[in-house]
Amino acid sequence: MERTANILAQSLSDRFTTIMRMLRQTLGAPDYARFDLTLKWAIWHRISRLSLRFRALALNPHPRRPRKPSAKPQTTSEPTPTGAKKSKIPARNGWLLQTFPGHHIPYVRGQLISFLQDPDVSRLHGENPSIGRVLRPLCHMLAIPLPDYLKLARKPRPPAPKPAQKPARRAERKPEPSFYDYMLQKYPPVPPRPTLPGHIYAPSPSPKISFER
Repeated sequence: MERTANILAQSLSDRFTTIMRMLRQTLGAPDYARFDLTLKWAIWHRISRLSLRFRALALNPHPRRPRKPSAKPQTTSEPTPTGAKKSKIPARNGWLLQTFPGHHIPYVRGQLISFLQDPDVSRLHGENPSIGRVLRPLCHMLAIPLPDYLKLARKPRPPAPKPAQKPARRAERKPEPSFYDYMLQKYPPVPPRPTLPGHIYAPSPSPKISFER
């Protein structure tokens, strides 16, 4: 059983290495001669590293010790030859197809799609899930929909924090009315009674004083 698994891993590793070699060779096509050489070199290095990583995982599926986190910040740029400027690789989905248009890369993309649809690749990934770290970046750069066995389970979102409740305002106590205000409110004064002219309680009209002689 182990012998069969090794032969299968060897066969899949050879197929994958051939596809990656074809993908690297497309970068040297005459149609892409006008493109930046440092960018093509960085992509060539990225593809070579993924190819070697797949072969190492397929033929030696033993778990490795986790690497210690480095203090240096990680960058998306690949190492370049001495004296050349660093070139950053794009990060959008399907960036390799969009950066190098033409029929060369889509042909290799079809070969990789056929490789990913092989049930043996799914079986190999089930035995060694670390291979998904090699295949998922390739699907991303070539805009290949992820097969079901390469899809990662979505992590549940943490519940949204509840808004902080504002402290309840204390009811302001109204000052107690004085005894005088209390009596005025309880026994309001009676308004003056209306009186008609000529009434006995009516005020006498003011006399008119004439200064004419």
